[in-house]
Amino acid sequence: MTPSFVSFLTTLCAVILAVGFAARMLLGVMRADRSRASGALAVALVLSAGLEALDLLTLLYPESVQAWRMAGLLVEGALGPAWIWFTALFARNYEEGRLPGTQRALILLSCLMMPWAGYLAAQGAYFAPDFATEGLLFLLPGSFYFYIGFAVCCVAALLNIEATLAAAVHHRRWKIKFILLGAVSILAALILYYSQSLLHRSIDMSLAGLRSLALLLGTAMMWFSDLRRGPEVRISFSRRLAFKSVVLVAAGLYLVGLGLLGEGARLFGDDLGRAVLLVVSFLAGLGLLVVFLSDTVRRKIRLFLQMHFYGEKYDYRIQWVQFTQHLASARTQNELQQAALSACCETFGIVGAGLFLFDHDRKLYLPASLVEMDSHEGGFGEDSALVTELETRRSVLRAADVDDSSPWLARAGFAIPIFREDALDGFVLLGRPINPREEYDEEDFELMDTMARHISSALLNMRLLDQLARSREMEIMGKVSAFVLHDLKNHVYTLSLMADNAQKHIGNPEFQKDMVDSLGSTVGKMKILISQLKGLPDRHTLKREPVGLLSLARESTRPLPQERLDFQGPDVRVMIDSAEMGKVILNLCLNALEASTAGQSVSVTVGDEPEPFVRVTDHGVGIAKEFMAGGLFEPFKSTKAKGMGIGLYQCKQIVEAHGGRIEVRSAPNEGSEFIVCIGDRQVL
Repeated sequence: MTPSFVSFLTTLCAVILAVGFAARMLLGVMRADRSRASGALAVALVLSAGLEALDLLTLLYPESVQAWRMAGLLVEGALGPAWIWFTALFARNYEEGRLPGTQRALILLSCLMMPWAGYLAAQGAYFAPDFATEGLLFLLPGSFYFYIGFAVCCVAALLNIEATLAAAVHHRRWKIKFILLGAVSILAALILYYSQSLLHRSIDMSLAGLRSLALLLGTAMMWFSDLRRGPEVRISFSRRLAFKSVVLVAAGLYLVGLGLLGEGARLFGDDLGRAVLLVVSFLAGLGLLVVFLSDTVRRKIRLFLQMHFYGEKYDYRIQWVQFTQHLASARTQNELQQAALSACCETFGIVGAGLFLFDHDRKLYLPASLVEMDSHEGGFGEDSALVTELETRRSVLRAADVDDSSPWLARAGFAIPIFREDALDGFVLLGRPINPREEYDEEDFELMDTMARHISSALLNMRLLDQLARSREMEIMGKVSAFVLHDLKNHVYTLSLMADNAQKHIGNPEFQKDMVDSLGSTVGKMKILISQLKGLPDRHTLKREPVGLLSLARESTRPLPQERLDFQGPDVRVMIDSAEMGKVILNLCLNALEASTAGQSVSVTVGDEPEPFVRVTDHGVGIAKEFMAGGLFEPFKSTKAKGMGIGLYQCKQIVEAHGGRIEVRSAPNEGSEFIVCIGDRQVL
């Protein structure tokens, strides 16, 4: 059978639109502008477009039906995993930073469809005695169960989409709604198409145009969402059972309607054909889904349930738990401001909000954060009508009641003051209600005021935490600067003294020798200082190479007086970062020499039993038990009067980055022993 011109044109447009959008997604992934979910969507759309193209070729060239259908079967085998992969990734920000085990298992199980399709393609999946006239493909047993699995994959992808929409707050849902609705239309059409096949154990290729129409509509919605509302946003993944109940109601109504249409088809026979039934059912279901995903309809349903079943507009326990969860999820000042505005919008059914805080330098209330609200120049002065009214009334104001010509108020609904120590610290400006007919009364205003007080407290706490963090950073910087300046001052004094003496005695051979020795000693000390101030490595930045430990110990301690160092043991070869581990040996030997009296030697022993190690032993003053218990490896804690207290801290970090450890044995006035254990994994 030959497809109609309308069906041919629909399929052609759907394929072009889907491939074009897939190319747009792939280019974004290649430029690192888009996430892996965009790549998964591109794969799913290309496979969907390929399926439509192959089925169109099947209808155009029925004499090669088996070849085209075998190719289509392979595409169907990959289509289910692709849609599940996309829906598991799109817009989701998992707490553990990766796909949970259930999603990974679901994707792996769905991937079994691909070898299954390959097996059926090789063995045969259809029986088509008169395909050229009827357009029917009768399913063999193996292919029947294959399409059951394919339908299950589509349902699993739809459940992922439902969970994603349920987890998104309304202003984020607004950004991703249409791209997910596009996916829903494509998946729903696939389920309807193949459910008819399972019902009759045959595929009616005359209904393939329905899938093409769904692909055309779905891709068009994706184009609209991407062009008008931007790329995907990330949401923290959670579930809301109340929202799921609305979706279940929608699904129930849809199934009831489908049953009524099926009964009508049974009563009226051929007057209501299967094609009309499927098209009407699909469009009705998609329309119902769009209605229930409308924020306005959802808001009306929520208010209806609250007022008629609970007698109050808000369930304060649930509202407060959701509000505090919003604020608790924030980690930065900007995230906290965004979370507070999103919570206000969702609680009161508002489109857009802005947080205005007082700028003490400019003496203006300026926007600190905006959520779905248009930005304008400037802010509100201390003598503006809105600020004056908020300071006077100290409660929520309707924007329409304020005689202020600011463009910020043109589309605003309410202003909620935020006070700190009886002074107006700022205010939240809410946009228009989602439901224009919704009435707001004292119950709403009291909840707004309560939330504003909590927002004020949260903002103050975040500011104090930021100030405390900056104070600690400045304190650490001050300590480091003081130590560095002290050491640099001594080195500069030595160099300047040599420069002054060189003008008088540069021709004296003995002076030249002393100057070279002094320069070498000063440069060595400055190198040690620089090595202590360098950034600490981690296990990912180490540059491992085969190194002999004894050779490394000799090389790294060259700036120190060699006559006081006693090297012992074999040259054990290990895989380490020689530059970083050299710093460790140098620091430990330097500390041992400084802790020893003049003339005492320091022992540096290398061994490999029971694991590779470097042991540095001195017979100096030792370490007090209290300091070993609490401050030995802590930064900026030192037993030396002029020490920076970062040497041992740095050593510990470097050794642990290698997967090793440092052991210490010491007693006052008996000396100390530091053992760097490299670990068996580093042995060559």
